[in-house]
Amino acid sequence: MCDRRLLAASFTSNQTPVPTELVREHLVRIVESELFRRSERLIRFLKFSVQAALNGDSARVKEYVVGVEVFDRGQTFDPRVDPVVRVEARRLRNRLRQWHETVGRDSALVIDLPTGAYAAEIRYRPNSPVPIAIAAPAKKIAVLPFANLNADVDLDYFSDGLTEELIHGLTRLKGLQVVAWPSASRLKGQEQDVAAIRDRLQVQNILRGSVRRFGDRLRMTAQLIDTSDGHYLWSEAWDRAASDLLAIEQEIARAIVAKLSVDLEPSSAFPPSRDAEAHTLYLKGRFQLNKRSPASLRFAVEYFKQAAGKDPEWPLAWAGLADAYALLATYGVCPAAPMMSAAKDAAQRALTLDPTRAEAFTCLAFVRGSYEWKWQESEDLYRRAIELNPGYAVAHHWYGSDCLGAQGRLEEASAELEIAISLDPLSSILLDGKGFLLMLARRFDEACQVYTDLLQYDPEFYKSWGSLGRMYTQMGRYSEAIEMFQKARSMAGDYPRILGALGQT
Repeated sequence: MCDRRLLAASFTSNQTPVPTELVREHLVRIVESELFRRSERLIRFLKFSVQAALNGDSARVKEYVVGVEVFDRGQTFDPRVDPVVRVEARRLRNRLRQWHETVGRDSALVIDLPTGAYAAEIRYRPNSPVPIAIAAPAKKIAVLPFANLNADVDLDYFSDGLTEELIHGLTRLKGLQVVAWPSASRLKGQEQDVAAIRDRLQVQNILRGSVRRFGDRLRMTAQLIDTSDGHYLWSEAWDRAASDLLAIEQEIARAIVAKLSVDLEPSSAFPPSRDAEAHTLYLKGRFQLNKRSPASLRFAVEYFKQAAGKDPEWPLAWAGLADAYALLATYGVCPAAPMMSAAKDAAQRALTLDPTRAEAFTCLAFVRGSYEWKWQESEDLYRRAIELNPGYAVAHHWYGSDCLGAQGRLEEASAELEIAISLDPLSSILLDGKGFLLMLARRFDEACQVYTDLLQYDPEFYKSWGSLGRMYTQMGRYSEAIEMFQKARSMAGDYPRILGALGQT
């Protein structure tokens, strides 16, 4: 069974299911085009036919039904006397063919009205890549930030890093959908409000815990909770050497496997480092990477380099280093050429050590597309990453926004981004990406609403101030755009992207 956002609109047994969101995006493009915009009757007919297909009710779309419900002919309508449906169907069929051959020649989908029929057929255009749908998981879980019980807040890197590492590992468990770290991190300090977390994230289970470190000793607790009633499904405490952290993570994963009836040997989800110090450096690197500031990105590179130096055969250290290099280039902190080259080398090293690392495939795909413009290679790599780990939100995000969106394939891009949002529903960067795709589609009012809502939700997220500035520039509202860019600049400093957009405006 597919996720309900990806319910199939397919009409013959040999067709590939088409995601509902993709169909709706395609329909919007059609009805807002010059070919259809002024044809109210055709738009109404088309929407009725497509909605029936999405509802699995195409058999009902007969000539009499269309005449009564679309063209308001009344209960006495007689198709043998009044040919309105046949005439309008012929017009709609020809107009759809014209749209797909001109304006929509780059579209991934085709909506057709077959001769002699009134129910829409929706299919992928031949040779068009098919989005990878996520099968509906048996369980959805949120791993909440483990509480740092040390008085030293500098050890937040350890508790946060442990949580993120658990999330990444658990996404590889079959039948389990795991809320991504950006959303989970927003709930720090709210771990006790199980009902509110259930409602915000739509999860059946949460994992929460605490960690305290005394030199080379580690005290940890973890509880797996059913959000429907707040009952503990499993609880455990450990007092061990800090070097046993990997073993503890695997015990947690095994408990989840046992209690939630999901499938995968946990040891394959957490590839170990042979060096405890390398693992600590890696956690520090991830902690700095998530801050996304110029200084923190440079710190992240140094920590990942040191981790890889301590354990050159550990793939996660190289995958982390690849992400850090790529983000230094993307955010304009360092020149792109050397950083993207280093990112590619690090990602390839990670894949040499472990060819199943979705994170490394994702970073390599980003470099191939956004920097080298080798779009087909980039797409193949993104799809491989998603095949390996369908629950990795970053892969869906970058594939949608930075690969498909950059090529103008906005329907497919939107479908991928919606999958990412389902995995990471509280992520500001993903909601910003949704506004970006709407802007590319020139759906300016909708994009403005997304950005406005996001800024109310997360006013400290500088990127959305800049995005709203770009939106206002596209709309010719230059004074407001300049105000937005200045706001973003005051929060983030002199990022090249902000300065460039401000200069352009």
